Amino acid sequence: MKSPLFATVGDSRVDLNTCGEIRLPAGVCLSVPLAAGGHWYGHGFSHSQPYPLERGRIATDAFAVNNIQSPVWMCSTGCLLFADTQAPLTVRINAGGDGFLRICCPGEPIIVRIFRGENLPVAHAAWLRHVRWPNAAPPAERFGDTLFCTWTQYPRCITQQRIEEMGRQIRDRGYPSRTIIIDDRWERCFGELCFAEQDFPDPRAMFDTLHALDFEVWLWVTPFVNVESCHFQELARAGVLVPDRSGTGAARLTWWGGTAGLVDVTAPQGRQWYRDKLVGLLELGADGFKIDGGDHKYHPPAADCAWHEPPGASGYSDQLLAIFEELVPNRCETRTAWLSQSRSILWREGGKDSHWELDNGLKAVATLGLHLGLLGYDLLIPDMVPGRVQTLDENFPLPTDELMIRWTELSAFFPLFQLSYFPWNYAPATAAAVLGFAHVHHALAPYLAAQSLERRVPLMRPLWYDWPTEAALHEVSDAFMLGSDIFVAPILDAGATSRDVPLPPGQWCDAWHGSQQSGHLRDWPAPCPGIPLFIRADRMAEHAEVRAALARIDRGSTPTGTSATWRAGLTRDLSVTG
Repeated sequence: MKSPLFATVGDSRVDLNTCGEIRLPAGVCLSVPLAAGGHWYGHGFSHSQPYPLERGRIATDAFAVNNIQSPVWMCSTGCLLFADTQAPLTVRINAGGDGFLRICCPGEPIIVRIFRGENLPVAHAAWLRHVRWPNAAPPAERFGDTLFCTWTQYPRCITQQRIEEMGRQIRDRGYPSRTIIIDDRWERCFGELCFAEQDFPDPRAMFDTLHALDFEVWLWVTPFVNVESCHFQELARAGVLVPDRSGTGAARLTWWGGTAGLVDVTAPQGRQWYRDKLVGLLELGADGFKIDGGDHKYHPPAADCAWHEPPGASGYSDQLLAIFEELVPNRCETRTAWLSQSRSILWREGGKDSHWELDNGLKAVATLGLHLGLLGYDLLIPDMVPGRVQTLDENFPLPTDELMIRWTELSAFFPLFQLSYFPWNYAPATAAAVLGFAHVHHALAPYLAAQSLERRVPLMRPLWYDWPTEAALHEVSDAFMLGSDIFVAPILDAGATSRDVPLPPGQWCDAWHGSQQSGHLRDWPAPCPGIPLFIRADRMAEHAEVRAALARIDRGSTPTGTSATWRAGLTRDLSVTG
């Protein structure tokens, strides 16, 4: 018999174990006692990223697409709640320590669909089918790649010469990389989608140079057109930008790059203009795109907008992604999504801060990855190693060698892997360790490609997914499965050189030394570098290349302190940086 799980809707009591959906009137709150459901997962991005959700306190007055989020909350007793809407919600999870999940849609009535099963993986699988997951996996060669983006090494001061030199350095240092992403500030003006002539005198030649080095080149793009663009007024008159309701031009928004209009991808002329600009960049030599800025908080105020077809607070991002999926399927990545699990897009965690903690630091890379895998965004990039460095605040301390290594260790065992702040900014031992883990990730490519095809469970997933009756696994926040064979137990605390390892049932082999282990391991050695990593004992032979790549890494070799000196603040001139 299942434990009773009830919700209250206004003054009514609803049995979640028997009902199929709840019609929630506008402004009425659905409340569920968290303790009755056991442990809770879902929701998506939160600046402080608890896992399971009941361990934290979340209060969101406008829960709409902000990085990757989904209106889905599921519990270990085998029940999943899905608020099937694009409208902004008010969501409270243990707010003030009250022990409740509370969901409300202030603006309109919504349907909350209930999915149940004998255990959570069964209920979860039914919901995944409902949202048409899985998306098509990328080609096998996409796995194992070390993506490099320019953002933290060359923030806002990129040039053609520097990017070409970046490509040569990556090749000279032996990285198994096939993708360079040109980030912010390549454009003449935000939204013009044309290269700045002064810094990029011959972009076609740059693409040719990087292609000759066997790189694909992706460009960072947004759906914003800044007001200082020479095309702003023309695009406003043509209805390419979301019109102001007053009829005086484009509705305006404020984002981190200034004041802008938003391309109206719900309008034929907006979609066509944007698509044509992207096609022009592909014809110039670009191979793919890094998509940014689809968040609801960067839309013009709703009261100011005269959309061609109002998309709802969270509907815009999916319509934007549809354009990229058409042009460059699985050659584009985004950090913003709401209900886009079926699209051929690569997903990325939003920017993380270069520290250890759960408030958007290294711990949050792990916990958000667990939630996003469950939400169907399992072909996942864990942002940049080692976070945003000094691009949020140029006075932040540079990441230590230890943080650089531990961030790399975790990220190398995500499905996709991305560097930005150059590893060779650090001492030779640290740089060698990062390179070693890039080769480990590369050795995972055949395994990841095989596991991603026709998948029925998320590629990256919590331990309980494969062992739902093991109650203790439902609260493990610092270990995960990568596919069916590989157990990953990252080190997420500064100074730690050992940890407890909650091995799932069965026999497992230490990937570093091959010793066979089982059960809960106490104080397992974890020098830096030296992430605890285990492979199913009956699959060890299949992962010989992974073990050979691990053998390249000198365990425990990371220097103390911070050997890097390259400063990455947004306002610094590269001629005096370093």
